[in-house]
Amino acid sequence: MFSQATGEIIYGVKLNLTIDEINEKAKKMNKKYLNKGLIRSIKRMVENSAEVEGILSFSNRVANYKAIEELDNERIYGSGASILEGSSGGDTLYFTSLVSQKNKENDCETLDECYVIENEKPIWQLTQETKKIGGYLCYKAIRTNSEFINFNPVAWYTNEIPLGYGPLDYYGLPGLILELELTAVTFKVKKITLNPKNKIKIKALKGKEITKKEYDKLLRKTFPDFYNYKK
Repeated sequence: MFSQATGEIIYGVKLNLTIDEINEKAKKMNKKYLNKGLIRSIKRMVENSAEVEGILSFSNRVANYKAIEELDNERIYGSGASILEGSSGGDTLYFTSLVSQKNKENDCETLDECYVIENEKPIWQLTQETKKIGGYLCYKAIRTNSEFINFNPVAWYTNEIPLGYGPLDYYGLPGLILELELTAVTFKVKKITLNPKNKIKIKALKGKEITKKEYDKLLRKTFPDFYNYKK
């Protein structure tokens, strides 16, 4: 039964910006904050089709997601690597429970203590648009409560694997997310392993429990200059 299934999903994560889009974004940036070296690095990443990977592990209706730490930073030109690594999850460990329908992530790097942040549950608009991914029939779903401005993330999920997991904090669909389109990156499944012989261990998160809104408020208080600039 899928409710008791275990498995591992490997996602490839690639930048989906074009060179023209990068140039356009750079033009709109305040010159005070424009890092020309970083812009060049990102362009080289696009030109060289750099990719990182993330792994989703699940067992008994709970799951972890994390980026795989095997990125060759020199191959994709140093500082630009952090953009792709961060977008794929970075050092963050995510925990999803299909029982409680909650997703949490840990952060022990940004502030002076470890936090376990409860993310907002995605609200999905399901469509009848379909496409095949890795031999699976997938349906398109649009997230309507995204934190992105003027952009709604798109997920492609399959009912053939009726487990509502996905990368990062994207979950709650009728089936497994095989592709996820965000503003800067796209996640696409590379390998699916169901019910492997090796036992899948899911890690619980440790730290101070806090909601996403509370955590964002704390960040704004700690880094006011950064958030005032973003406005």
